Amino acid sequence: SNIIVFYNIYKLFVSFRQNREEKKMVCKKCLEELTADNVYPSDHRYCITCGTEHTAYLSERRHTLASLREMTLESKIIQTKYLIRCAVMEFGLDKVYISYSGGKDSTVLSHIAKNMYPDILHLFANTTNEYPETIEHIRWEREENKTNIVTVIPRDAHDEVWTFKKVVETYGYPMFSKRVSNAIRTYQHSLTARTKSNAQGYIDRNFKKYEKYKELPISDKCCDKLKKEPLRRKAKELGLECAILGILASESYQREKDWLEYGCNVFHERKDNQSRPLSFWTDEYILEYIEKYDVKIPKLYEMGYTRNGCMYCGFGVHLEPEGCNRYQRLKETHPIQYNYFIKNFGDLMIEFEINIT
Repeated sequence: SNIIVFYNIYKLFVSFRQNREEKKMVCKKCLEELTADNVYPSDHRYCITCGTEHTAYLSERRHTLASLREMTLESKIIQTKYLIRCAVMEFGLDKVYISYSGGKDSTVLSHIAKNMYPDILHLFANTTNEYPETIEHIRWEREENKTNIVTVIPRDAHDEVWTFKKVVETYGYPMFSKRVSNAIRTYQHSLTARTKSNAQGYIDRNFKKYEKYKELPISDKCCDKLKKEPLRRKAKELGLECAILGILASESYQREKDWLEYGCNVFHERKDNQSRPLSFWTDEYILEYIEKYDVKIPKLYEMGYTRNGCMYCGFGVHLEPEGCNRYQRLKETHPIQYNYFIKNFGDLMIEFEINIT
């Protein structure tokens, strides 16, 4: 029976290779060739049959996520501990790590995980674009709270430090959202007329109001270069096999979509193994946990900030209230960093039509 299973998998693989070489579009699930007659209208990755089944599956998953979000705080903690324990049991305590940003979400995750495994490793990516309060909190965690933290500095192929400015000059500025920035970068760096036309069509269908920015230096590569790739390299160097992340599905459309597809623990399905045991939490429960268990978080949150991400990141800034967006707040709370921002990126903000004064 195992031989039959492997043979069927092999046939699917061969079929996929052949179709790709012939530039045919095939259904993501059954690999049937997609045509104008059988493609699923709302998701062109699937044929009608598979697309219908996938849509029903996602609907069920949305109900599941809604139920998980309605659980009490204590029930959430129990479920989160179970998910962390699953990761440790699957890979071993010496093969997992907390991907730690120093923000309130990852600090809650750290607090829960350390109650189970006091010496669990944390990796912190210093993106060179961190708020001073974040750096101070990392110092406190390491030196006073005795958290096992290794700081990772982003470096390029020549072992030179990547900085936010260098990434922007090389690839473009992270602006509006990751999906918008990715669409614009894809359009700008298309190698063929067909790819460029497809990229233009994607922008027209999904991001029409951002079409006017498509020739500006915008890119989604910043997070890859300053955080994801350095953490991936350090994890490989240390022989680590699974990252435990404090991300919430409610944070973005993309994260919720990813949870609907894969859930909290994603093992042996993609390139990187991940445990995301806070995915079904919401910001209200994060704050409730912090208050109930007296968890220390960066002072940045006392200064009116709701996030501790990279200081100059532009994702979502256009949706913030006029007069008090993150850059305008930076002017009041961190004048030195604000002046650096104006000097290096002020002209870009004018082109992006972002008010920074």
